[in-house]
Amino acid sequence: MFLLVKPLATIFALVIALTTASSAVAAITYSVEFRDHYGVAGGLENSYISSGIPGYNLQGERLCTSLSDPACAFTATIFAILPFCQSAAEANCVRSLAVTTPRVTSGAATYLRTVGNKVFDADAANGIPAGANWSLFEVPTLKAAGLQSTFGVKVRVELQKIPMIGVKATSFSAIVAPYELGTTTAANGVLSNFINPLGKSGIRGTGGDASCLWVNSGECGREKAFPADASISLTVHIGNYLTSWLHGRLADPTVAITQLDQRQNVLTVSGKPVVVPGVKGNATTEIIPGKTPLQGGVSMKLDSTQDNSLDQFLFFEQFFNNKATVLDEVWSFRSLGLESVASAATDTLGVSNPLANPLANPLGGISSVLGGSSGSKSLAELTGLGASAAKCVPEATQVVGAILGTDSVSSLIGLVTTNSLTYSAGPPKYTDGFLNYKVAGLRKNPDDTTFQGSYDLIMSSKIARCIYGFEASAPLYATVSVINSDGGETTLATESVKEEGSWLRLKARGFTFSSPTLKIKLTQNSPTAPTQAAPTASAAPSAPVKVTNAAPAPAKKISITCIKGKVVRKVSGAAPKCPTGFKKR
Repeated sequence: MFLLVKPLATIFALVIALTTASSAVAAITYSVEFRDHYGVAGGLENSYISSGIPGYNLQGERLCTSLSDPACAFTATIFAILPFCQSAAEANCVRSLAVTTPRVTSGAATYLRTVGNKVFDADAANGIPAGANWSLFEVPTLKAAGLQSTFGVKVRVELQKIPMIGVKATSFSAIVAPYELGTTTAANGVLSNFINPLGKSGIRGTGGDASCLWVNSGECGREKAFPADASISLTVHIGNYLTSWLHGRLADPTVAITQLDQRQNVLTVSGKPVVVPGVKGNATTEIIPGKTPLQGGVSMKLDSTQDNSLDQFLFFEQFFNNKATVLDEVWSFRSLGLESVASAATDTLGVSNPLANPLANPLGGISSVLGGSSGSKSLAELTGLGASAAKCVPEATQVVGAILGTDSVSSLIGLVTTNSLTYSAGPPKYTDGFLNYKVAGLRKNPDDTTFQGSYDLIMSSKIARCIYGFEASAPLYATVSVINSDGGETTLATESVKEEGSWLRLKARGFTFSSPTLKIKLTQNSPTAPTQAAPTASAAPSAPVKVTNAAPAPAKKISITCIKGKVVRKVSGAAPKCPTGFKKR
């Protein structure tokens, strides 16, 4: 067995020889696992440079030692885990970490060391960060209190070298994980070139230990639990590829962003870890969307936070018996890919962009060089602001500046986080007066209790008021509805909204699954007959908290029967619909 490392962090373990299926495709049994942790565990997905980039290198990808390597002279993809900041002015680095609890309110962490050796040095001329490994910290006050006190930080940046354009950063992710040092007999994780059975070059990883966050000369970073009720705050220096939206796994988050220099931001994200379900099961099917059918059995491990994870989960959901098999405690966030936002911004503003077809026309319009089909999306889709996008995102000019390499710093529209098994990786969509957000998961925990969903939204107050046409100082109200996947029963989630500084903060709690849509409505007029809660102590004086709990009248339920082959499902609700792939009987 080997691990095949892919740029988008989807790892497939092939348990038989890789062969294409015949024209008469038979049903195949797949072992499928959705987890949140596949981008961090095992010590394999670390810093490296390869020749691969979407749309090029049709013969596959190969490892490079630097951009001067002949294999990377034309195109390249760079994955860099950022090192610890050695100075307040250093670019692309981890600046600080703090972890507090109700018992320990002063939790500044002390930097201990970086795991292993630096993989490659920073290349300032090409805008490439240094490639390092996990940064390790300890919180002295937690240690003195007898609590979990050591934490690893991994901030991973992806960049791409594009012909005739140069190096452009496309995305980044950040995770904080508690750890303790242990030992392992596993060898260090090593990436190497190989030729697969189809004759295509690729990169594979050997060694490593799936039970370790990292492996280094027999040392194993074993993941531990966070202290009870912990709050984590991470500050990084990150380039102006920071895009319009962040998304991830936090509860009660806050965010702050300031300019470090013309090309770098100081980003601080704070919040509590969340418990995220995972699932493993067997799926018997003839085809997997977007995948070539394989003969025999295949074991698939899928990261639940990738751009296409929601669609993948919905395809396999019918095989999971509506029950999670594992719960992971996670604190992480990541960016919405810059290629998507850049494409939309340049198209909307009508500027030329050298990212399209650089071989034929280095000053042409947008194409899919950076992100495949995402290159065709509009600014309205990618910001989630619909028809309000052009009016309410003047910051799009800064996104364009970041792409084209001019001296500008991109703006942050918002951050959306949830504990659901998977979710739509983009921003909430503004349609017909509602912000809509799609999540998906399984109704039951491993112990058969009902899983309770959480959702947090932080959004620029200026943009929120713009899209709704609100006055600058009047208080805001919010209602959060949960629309079930069958289009039926509507329930109201526990929710609150408040403004702090330049940010609007909204949270919803207590909704269930399998694949509901959350609909957020903001108003400046109190809804009819609201049940109003008292303002919280943390509300900003200029914008008092207004919380509504106006439950809708119960709708009459109708039941229908849906069939798909031999599978029969009953769906109930006010206006029930058969799930995708099913027909009404």
